[in-house]
Amino acid sequence: MKQENNKKDRTHLVVKEEPLAGMSMINIFRLLWQNKFRIHPKYWLRFWYAILLSWVTTPLRVIEYLRFNRKIKKTEITKDPLFIIGHYRTGTTYLITLLAYDKSKGYVSNLEGYAPHFFLAFHKFTKALIDMSLPEQRPMDNVIMGSDEPTEEEYSIGAMSKYGFYNGFIFPRNFDLYSKYNSFDECSKKDVEKWKKTYVYFLKKMTLKYKGQMLYLKNPTNTYRIKYLLEMFPNAKFIHIYRNPYDMYASTLRFYREVFAIYALQTWDDENLQQGILRNYAEMYEKLKQERSLIPKENIIDIKYEDFIKDPMSHIKRVYKDLQIDGFEEYKEAFQNYVKSQATYKPNKHRISDDIITRVNEHWDFIREMHGYEKLEPNGTQ
Repeated sequence: MKQENNKKDRTHLVVKEEPLAGMSMINIFRLLWQNKFRIHPKYWLRFWYAILLSWVTTPLRVIEYLRFNRKIKKTEITKDPLFIIGHYRTGTTYLITLLAYDKSKGYVSNLEGYAPHFFLAFHKFTKALIDMSLPEQRPMDNVIMGSDEPTEEEYSIGAMSKYGFYNGFIFPRNFDLYSKYNSFDECSKKDVEKWKKTYVYFLKKMTLKYKGQMLYLKNPTNTYRIKYLLEMFPNAKFIHIYRNPYDMYASTLRFYREVFAIYALQTWDDENLQQGILRNYAEMYEKLKQERSLIPKENIIDIKYEDFIKDPMSHIKRVYKDLQIDGFEEYKEAFQNYVKSQATYKPNKHRISDDIITRVNEHWDFIREMHGYEKLEPNGTQ
Protein backbone atom coordinates (compact mmCIF):
# COMPACT_ATOMS: atom_id res chain seq x y z
CA MET A 1 0.00 0.00 0.00
CA LYS A 2 1.50 3.28 -1.04
CA GLN A 3 1.55 6.22 1.33
CA GLU A 4 -1.69 8.07 0.72
CA ASN A 5 -1.87 11.77 -0.06
CA ASN A 6 -4.85 12.55 2.12
CA LYS A 7 -6.06 16.10 1.53
CA LYS A 8 -6.50 16.56 5.27
CA ASP A 9 -2.97 15.37 5.96
CA ARG A 10 -0.81 18.48 6.13
CA THR A 11 2.10 16.98 8.05
CA HIS A 12 4.40 17.77 5.13
CA LEU A 13 4.03 21.42 6.20
CA VAL A 14 5.62 20.61 9.59
CA VAL A 15 9.17 21.90 9.22
CA LYS A 16 10.54 22.80 12.67
CA GLU A 17 10.98 19.21 13.83
CA GLU A 18 13.23 18.09 10.97
CA PRO A 19 16.40 16.48 12.48
CA LEU A 20 18.43 17.47 9.42
CA ALA A 21 18.35 21.04 10.76
CA GLY A 22 20.64 20.05 13.64
CA MET A 23 23.33 18.60 11.39
CA SER A 24 26.42 20.21 9.96
CA MET A 25 26.37 21.15 6.30
CA ILE A 26 29.08 18.55 5.72
CA ASN A 27 26.95 15.75 7.14
CA ILE A 28 23.87 16.96 5.27
CA PHE A 29 25.82 16.79 2.02
CA ARG A 30 27.12 13.33 2.98
CA LEU A 31 23.56 12.07 3.49
CA LEU A 32 22.30 13.74 0.32
CA TRP A 33 25.09 12.08 -1.63
CA GLN A 34 24.23 8.75 -0.03
CA ASN A 35 20.62 9.23 -1.14
CA LYS A 36 21.45 10.58 -4.61
CA PHE A 37 19.92 13.96 -3.71
CA ARG A 38 16.42 12.49 -3.91
CA ILE A 39 14.09 14.88 -2.08
CA HIS A 40 10.39 14.68 -2.89
CA PRO A 41 8.93 18.08 -3.92
CA LYS A 42 6.28 17.61 -1.24
CA TYR A 43 9.01 18.08 1.36
CA TRP A 44 11.00 20.91 -0.19
CA LEU A 45 9.79 23.42 2.42
CA ARG A 46 10.98 21.12 5.20
CA PHE A 47 14.27 20.52 3.44
CA TRP A 48 15.10 24.17 2.80
CA TYR A 49 14.18 25.10 6.37
CA ALA A 50 16.71 22.53 7.57
CA ILE A 51 19.36 23.78 5.17
CA LEU A 52 18.82 27.38 6.27
CA LEU A 53 19.00 26.58 9.98
CA SER A 54 22.10 24.43 9.53
CA TRP A 55 23.81 27.19 7.54
CA VAL A 56 22.88 29.89 10.08
CA THR A 57 24.23 27.86 13.00
CA THR A 58 27.49 26.89 11.25
CA PRO A 59 29.51 29.55 13.13
CA LEU A 60 28.30 28.05 16.42
CA ARG A 61 29.68 24.66 15.45
CA VAL A 62 33.01 26.18 14.48
CA ILE A 63 33.30 28.16 17.72
CA GLU A 64 32.42 25.14 19.88
CA TYR A 65 34.92 22.98 18.00
CA LEU A 66 37.70 25.52 18.52
CA ARG A 67 36.86 25.99 22.20
CA PHE A 68 36.18 22.44 23.28
CA ASN A 69 37.61 19.86 20.84
CA ARG A 70 40.89 19.51 22.70
CA LYS A 71 39.14 19.26 26.07
CA ILE A 72 36.72 16.66 24.74
CA LYS A 73 39.50 14.47 23.38
CA LYS A 74 41.39 14.65 26.69
CA THR A 75 38.28 13.78 28.71
CA GLU A 76 38.35 10.28 30.19
CA ILE A 77 35.22 8.22 30.81
CA THR A 78 36.14 6.73 34.17
CA LYS A 79 32.65 5.41 34.97
CA ASP A 80 31.26 3.02 32.39
CA PRO A 81 27.67 3.86 31.39
CA LEU A 82 24.38 2.18 32.12
CA PHE A 83 22.71 1.17 28.85
CA ILE A 84 18.94 0.75 28.63
CA ILE A 85 18.26 -1.69 25.79
CA GLY A 86 15.22 -3.34 24.26
CA HIS A 87 12.91 -2.50 21.39
CA TYR A 88 11.00 0.70 20.85
CA ARG A 89 7.69 1.14 22.67
CA THR A 90 8.70 -1.06 25.60
CA GLY A 91 8.76 1.64 28.28
CA THR A 92 12.35 2.73 27.76
CA THR A 93 11.38 6.42 27.71
CA TYR A 94 9.48 6.16 31.00
CA LEU A 95 12.40 4.29 32.54
CA ILE A 96 15.09 6.78 31.47
CA THR A 97 12.91 9.76 32.42
CA LEU A 98 12.50 8.30 35.88
CA LEU A 99 16.20 7.51 36.24
CA ALA A 100 17.10 11.02 35.08
CA TYR A 101 15.82 12.34 38.43
CA ASP A 102 19.04 10.95 39.88
CA LYS A 103 21.05 14.16 39.55
CA SER A 104 24.32 12.41 40.38
CA LYS A 105 24.18 10.88 36.88
CA GLY A 106 24.07 12.31 33.37
CA TYR A 107 21.76 11.57 30.46
CA VAL A 108 21.23 12.64 26.84
CA SER A 109 18.41 15.15 26.53
CA ASN A 110 16.68 16.48 23.43
CA LEU A 111 19.07 19.41 23.63
CA GLU A 112 22.12 17.22 22.98
CA GLY A 113 20.20 14.78 20.80
CA TYR A 114 19.10 17.31 18.19
CA ALA A 115 21.96 19.83 18.51
CA PRO A 116 25.06 17.80 19.42
CA HIS A 117 27.52 20.26 17.87
CA PHE A 118 27.15 23.41 19.98
CA PHE A 119 25.33 22.70 23.25
CA LEU A 120 28.45 23.26 25.38
CA ALA A 121 29.36 26.74 24.17
CA PHE A 122 25.83 28.00 23.54
CA HIS A 123 23.68 26.20 26.09
CA LYS A 124 21.00 28.88 26.60
CA PHE A 125 20.63 29.58 22.89
CA THR A 126 20.49 25.86 22.07
CA LYS A 127 17.88 25.25 24.75
CA ALA A 128 15.70 28.07 23.39
CA LEU A 129 16.13 26.79 19.83
CA ILE A 130 15.18 23.22 20.73
CA ASP A 131 12.19 24.30 22.82
CA MET A 132 11.00 26.41 19.90
CA SER A 133 11.37 23.50 17.48
CA LEU A 134 9.81 20.67 19.47
CA PRO A 135 6.07 20.09 19.95
CA GLU A 136 4.73 20.15 23.49
CA GLN A 137 4.01 16.43 23.28
CA ARG A 138 5.32 13.53 21.23
CA PRO A 139 2.84 12.80 18.41
CA MET A 140 2.86 9.03 18.89
CA ASP A 141 2.01 8.88 22.61
CA ASN A 142 1.45 12.40 24.01
CA VAL A 143 4.52 12.17 26.27
CA ILE A 144 5.77 15.64 27.21
CA MET A 145 8.65 16.92 25.10
CA GLY A 146 11.14 19.65 25.86
CA SER A 147 14.84 20.39 25.63
CA ASP A 148 15.51 18.77 29.04
CA GLU A 149 13.56 15.56 28.39
CA PRO A 150 15.67 12.42 27.75
CA THR A 151 16.17 11.06 24.26
CA GLU A 152 18.34 8.55 22.39
CA GLU A 153 21.90 9.42 21.47
CA GLU A 154 21.17 7.73 18.13
CA TYR A 155 19.89 11.14 17.00
CA SER A 156 23.24 12.67 17.98
CA ILE A 157 25.26 10.05 16.13
CA GLY A 158 23.07 10.51 13.05
CA ALA A 159 23.64 14.26 13.20
CA MET A 160 27.39 13.78 13.43
CA SER A 161 27.83 11.00 10.86
CA LYS A 162 26.07 8.79 8.33
CA TYR A 163 25.87 5.92 10.84
CA GLY A 164 22.71 6.85 12.70
CA PHE A 165 19.83 4.43 12.16
CA TYR A 166 17.36 7.30 12.61
CA ASN A 167 18.58 8.84 9.38
CA GLY A 168 16.34 6.19 7.83
CA PHE A 169 13.39 8.19 9.19
CA ILE A 170 14.54 11.13 7.08
CA PHE A 171 15.30 9.06 4.00
CA PRO A 172 12.77 6.18 4.21
CA ARG A 173 13.51 4.90 0.70
CA ASN A 174 16.92 3.97 2.06
CA PHE A 175 15.54 2.53 5.29
CA ASP A 176 17.23 -0.84 4.69
CA LEU A 177 20.62 0.85 4.29
CA TYR A 178 20.36 2.67 7.61
CA SER A 179 19.09 -0.52 9.24
CA LYS A 180 22.52 -2.00 8.47
CA TYR A 181 23.96 0.49 10.95
CA ASN A 182 22.11 -1.25 13.77
CA SER A 183 24.37 -4.30 14.01
CA PHE A 184 27.02 -3.36 11.41
CA ASP A 185 27.12 -7.03 10.39
CA GLU A 186 27.00 -6.06 6.72
CA CYS A 187 29.39 -3.14 7.08
CA SER A 188 33.15 -2.95 6.83
CA LYS A 189 35.52 -2.86 9.81
CA LYS A 190 36.31 0.70 8.77
CA ASP A 191 32.66 1.65 9.21
CA VAL A 192 32.58 0.04 12.65
CA GLU A 193 35.70 1.91 13.75
CA LYS A 194 34.34 5.22 12.46
CA TRP A 195 31.07 4.68 14.32
CA LYS A 196 32.91 3.76 17.53
CA LYS A 197 35.10 6.84 17.23
CA THR A 198 32.06 9.08 16.76
CA TYR A 199 30.22 7.41 19.64
CA VAL A 200 33.10 7.67 22.09
CA TYR A 201 33.69 11.29 21.11
CA PHE A 202 30.06 12.16 21.81
CA LEU A 203 30.05 10.33 25.15
CA LYS A 204 33.26 12.14 26.11
CA LYS A 205 31.46 15.37 25.31
CA MET A 206 28.57 14.32 27.56
CA THR A 207 31.04 13.30 30.28
CA LEU A 208 32.65 16.73 30.05
CA LYS A 209 29.25 18.38 30.43
CA TYR A 210 28.39 16.27 33.48
CA LYS A 211 31.89 16.60 34.99
CA GLY A 212 32.72 12.92 35.01
CA GLN A 213 29.40 11.58 36.28
CA MET A 214 28.14 8.16 35.19
CA LEU A 215 25.91 8.33 32.12
CA TYR A 216 22.48 6.73 31.78
CA LEU A 217 21.91 5.99 28.09
CA LYS A 218 18.65 4.85 26.50
CA ASN A 219 19.02 3.71 22.91
CA PRO A 220 17.14 0.72 21.42
CA THR A 221 19.71 0.33 18.63
CA ASN A 222 22.36 -0.54 21.22
CA THR A 223 20.57 -3.85 21.67
CA TYR A 224 22.28 -4.94 18.45
CA ARG A 225 25.73 -3.76 19.56
CA ILE A 226 26.52 -5.51 22.85
CA LYS A 227 29.87 -6.76 21.56
CA TYR A 228 31.00 -3.32 20.47
CA LEU A 229 29.71 -1.60 23.60
CA LEU A 230 31.69 -4.01 25.78
CA GLU A 231 34.82 -3.45 23.71
CA MET A 232 34.54 0.24 24.57
CA PHE A 233 33.11 -0.12 28.09
CA PRO A 234 33.94 -3.55 29.59
CA ASN A 235 32.25 -2.78 32.92
CA ALA A 236 29.05 -1.29 31.46
CA LYS A 237 25.74 -2.16 33.06
CA PHE A 238 22.56 -3.02 31.16
CA ILE A 239 18.81 -2.91 31.71
CA HIS A 240 16.88 -4.95 29.17
CA ILE A 241 13.16 -4.13 29.04
CA TYR A 242 10.67 -6.14 26.99
CA ARG A 243 6.93 -6.16 26.20
CA ASN A 244 4.15 -8.31 24.75
CA PRO A 245 5.09 -8.41 21.04
CA TYR A 246 1.50 -8.01 19.79
CA ASP A 247 1.05 -4.73 21.65
CA MET A 248 4.58 -3.68 20.83
CA TYR A 249 4.15 -4.20 17.09
CA ALA A 250 0.96 -2.13 17.02
CA SER A 251 2.62 0.62 19.04
CA THR A 252 5.83 0.55 17.00
CA LEU A 253 3.95 0.79 13.72
CA ARG A 254 2.10 3.85 14.96
CA PHE A 255 5.37 5.33 16.21
CA TYR A 256 7.13 4.87 12.86
CA ARG A 257 4.22 6.27 10.85
CA GLU A 258 3.99 9.34 13.07
CA VAL A 259 7.75 9.98 12.99
CA PHE A 260 8.07 9.43 9.25
CA ALA A 261 5.28 11.95 8.72
CA ILE A 262 7.24 14.76 10.42
CA TYR A 263 10.85 13.76 9.60
CA ALA A 264 10.79 12.29 6.08
CA LEU A 265 12.10 14.05 2.98
CA GLN A 266 10.86 11.22 0.77
CA THR A 267 7.60 9.33 0.36
CA TRP A 268 7.51 5.71 1.46
CA ASP A 269 5.71 2.43 0.97
CA ASP A 270 3.80 1.38 4.07
CA GLU A 271 4.16 -2.35 3.46
CA ASN A 272 7.93 -1.94 3.09
CA LEU A 273 7.92 -0.04 6.35
CA GLN A 274 6.13 -2.88 8.13
CA GLN A 275 8.48 -5.47 6.68
CA GLY A 276 11.43 -3.38 7.84
CA ILE A 277 10.07 -3.29 11.40
CA LEU A 278 9.55 -7.05 11.38
CA ARG A 279 13.04 -7.78 10.05
CA ASN A 280 14.78 -5.38 12.41
CA TYR A 281 13.14 -6.68 15.57
CA ALA A 282 13.89 -10.29 14.66
CA GLU A 283 17.52 -9.36 14.01
CA MET A 284 17.66 -7.42 17.30
CA TYR A 285 16.81 -10.49 19.34
CA GLU A 286 18.99 -12.79 17.30
CA LYS A 287 21.92 -10.47 18.09
CA LEU A 288 20.98 -10.17 21.75
CA LYS A 289 20.70 -13.96 21.99
CA GLN A 290 24.18 -14.32 20.49
CA GLU A 291 25.92 -11.64 22.53
CA ARG A 292 24.13 -11.46 25.89
CA SER A 293 26.50 -14.03 27.37
CA LEU A 294 29.34 -11.53 26.89
CA ILE A 295 27.82 -9.40 29.66
CA PRO A 296 28.74 -10.50 33.22
CA LYS A 297 25.55 -11.75 34.87
CA GLU A 298 25.83 -9.20 37.66
CA ASN A 299 25.81 -6.36 35.10
CA ILE A 300 22.43 -6.96 33.43
CA ILE A 301 18.84 -7.21 34.61
CA ASP A 302 15.58 -7.82 32.74
CA ILE A 303 12.37 -5.88 33.28
CA LYS A 304 8.95 -6.86 31.99
CA TYR A 305 7.11 -3.77 30.72
CA GLU A 306 3.73 -4.82 32.07
CA ASP A 307 5.19 -5.30 35.57
CA PHE A 308 7.20 -2.09 35.43
CA ILE A 309 4.17 0.03 34.58
CA LYS A 310 2.23 -1.41 37.54
CA ASP A 311 4.98 -0.77 40.10
CA PRO A 312 7.80 1.47 38.82
CA MET A 313 9.37 2.12 42.23
CA SER A 314 10.07 -1.52 43.07
CA HIS A 315 11.85 -1.91 39.74
CA ILE A 316 13.90 1.26 40.16
CA LYS A 317 14.97 0.04 43.59
CA ARG A 318 15.93 -3.27 42.03
CA VAL A 319 17.98 -1.51 39.34
CA TYR A 320 20.11 0.23 41.96
CA LYS A 321 20.42 -2.81 44.20
CA ASP A 322 21.11 -5.54 41.63
CA LEU A 323 23.43 -3.43 39.49
CA GLN A 324 25.12 -1.95 42.57
CA ILE A 325 24.58 1.69 41.65
CA ASP A 326 24.63 4.41 44.30
CA GLY A 327 21.94 7.07 44.58
CA PHE A 328 18.58 5.39 45.17
CA GLU A 329 18.01 6.55 48.75
CA GLU A 330 19.22 10.07 47.98
CA TYR A 331 16.80 10.50 45.07
CA LYS A 332 14.02 8.19 46.23
CA GLU A 333 11.63 11.06 46.92
CA ALA A 334 12.25 12.56 43.47
CA PHE A 335 11.51 9.18 41.88
CA GLN A 336 8.30 8.84 43.88
CA ASN A 337 7.13 12.34 42.99
CA TYR A 338 7.57 11.66 39.29
CA VAL A 339 5.72 8.35 39.52
CA LYS A 340 2.85 10.13 41.28
CA SER A 341 2.79 12.80 38.57
CA GLN A 342 2.23 10.09 35.96
CA ALA A 343 -0.70 8.47 37.76
CA THR A 344 -3.27 10.07 35.46
CA TYR A 345 -1.34 9.39 32.23
CA LYS A 346 -3.17 6.98 29.98
CA PRO A 347 -1.11 5.18 27.32
CA ASN A 348 -2.54 4.55 23.88
CA LYS A 349 -4.72 1.48 23.50
CA HIS A 350 -4.10 -0.50 20.34
CA ARG A 351 -6.49 -2.81 18.55
CA ILE A 352 -4.78 -6.13 17.92
CA SER A 353 -6.12 -7.10 14.51
CA ASP A 354 -5.76 -10.45 12.76
CA ASP A 355 -3.16 -8.85 10.51
CA ILE A 356 -1.02 -7.89 13.52
CA ILE A 357 -1.43 -11.34 15.06
CA THR A 358 -0.46 -13.05 11.80
CA ARG A 359 2.62 -10.88 11.27
CA VAL A 360 3.85 -11.32 14.83
CA ASN A 361 3.29 -15.10 14.78
CA GLU A 362 5.11 -15.42 11.47
CA HIS A 363 8.13 -13.26 12.28
CA TRP A 364 8.45 -12.94 16.06
CA ASP A 365 7.14 -16.16 17.54
CA PHE A 366 10.57 -17.10 18.91
CA ILE A 367 10.69 -13.75 20.74
CA ARG A 368 7.19 -14.20 22.14
CA GLU A 369 8.15 -17.64 23.37
CA MET A 370 11.45 -16.38 24.77
CA HIS A 371 9.60 -13.87 26.98
CA GLY A 372 6.76 -16.18 27.94
CA TYR A 373 3.77 -14.39 26.41
CA GLU A 374 0.62 -16.23 25.36
CA LYS A 375 0.28 -16.96 21.67
CA LEU A 376 -2.74 -15.44 19.97
CA GLU A 377 -4.47 -16.81 16.89
CA PRO A 378 -6.44 -14.91 14.21
CA ASN A 379 -10.21 -15.15 14.66
CA GLY A 380 -11.31 -13.93 11.25
CA THR A 381 -11.74 -10.23 12.10
CA GLN A 382 -9.69 -7.28 11.00
